[in-house]
Amino acid sequence: MKRVISLAAVLLLVTFIASGCGQKEKVSQEEKLVPVETLKISSTALTPTLNTTGEIIAGADVNVMPKVTGRVQQVMVKVGDTVHKGQTLLQLEENDAKNSLDQAGAGLDLAQANLERAQQALKDAQVNFERNKSLYEAQAISKSQYEQAESGLVTAQSNLNVSQAQLKQAQATLNSAQDNHNNFTLTSPIDGVVAAVNVDSGEITSPQASPITVVQINSTKVKVNVSENVVDSIKVGSKVPVTINAINKTINGNVLSVAPKADPATRAFTVEIQLPNDKGEIKPGMVAKLNLSTGSSAAVLALPLDAVLEKDGQYTVFIVENGKAKEVSVKVGITSGELIEIKSGVKEGQTVVVTGNRLVANGQKVKVVKEIGGAAK
Repeated sequence: MKRVISLAAVLLLVTFIASGCGQKEKVSQEEKLVPVETLKISSTALTPTLNTTGEIIAGADVNVMPKVTGRVQQVMVKVGDTVHKGQTLLQLEENDAKNSLDQAGAGLDLAQANLERAQQALKDAQVNFERNKSLYEAQAISKSQYEQAESGLVTAQSNLNVSQAQLKQAQATLNSAQDNHNNFTLTSPIDGVVAAVNVDSGEITSPQASPITVVQINSTKVKVNVSENVVDSIKVGSKVPVTINAINKTINGNVLSVAPKADPATRAFTVEIQLPNDKGEIKPGMVAKLNLSTGSSAAVLALPLDAVLEKDGQYTVFIVENGKAKEVSVKVGITSGELIEIKSGVKEGQTVVVTGNRLVANGQKVKVVKEIGGAAK
């Protein structure tokens, strides 16, 4: 009787263990189902774009250079100051230039006085000639006296001409002295912000070095280089979304210019995109990401970029068939934003893994937790 009970207990224990193992195996199989999100591939209008990066530069970046060598008397601005066109940035010592200007001014005054004296002399000579002419015609004076009065008139006219030329010369000398004097005052050529001050009072500056840099940042630009196979499709004036991670914003820019020739070193064409910057939050030197349109829209099969895997230049996607992931090779085409064209390898209507595709293997069972564009399961 005891042997029967013991045998029954053993059988019960074996049954329990087998049942438990079965449940563990079932749970283990369920745990192997990888949760994924899928999308049915479909045709969509796609505009080819070039995803690239570029550095933001100021709308204008001017190294303000003096025209003369001189010692700095006073620096009028500091980095970060807003300046206007014509505003004084620094003053050079100008004693010699000021003396030359004063001397030229005095020369002009003298030339003006000589001119006035010559004008009066001409008037006097004209009156004297007219009087002697009348006397000569009345035979009251000799011919030599008449000719003397006539000669005096000619001389007075000549002296006036000389005085007028001397006045012009004096004016030119003054203008030159004024220009030279102005060169000792460095002014801003644009409205902008002072970006660099490279000199202090007492130092010598010259036309070979820029003491001050002024930038214009109410309008900024992005420069990018593009290849010859897309440059013809980029049009001046077209809109370009520009993403600047530093300020966490995407701004619509306008293509400002497209270089008519390639850079000899890089064989690339420079494209400039203008960005509005009224608030001044965009700073030169920031990195921008751009999506440049390089063609017209066309209806193609397209998938999110995350759905396509790349390894050693080969592209694959995972489709779902009978609850299993199947890896298939695809040929890709143009990209546009977050979408990429699929030229071959899949057909419209097939279900493609978008999220979770990096966690599955070929032939592995998956659990679709969400169909993008549909309801979660």
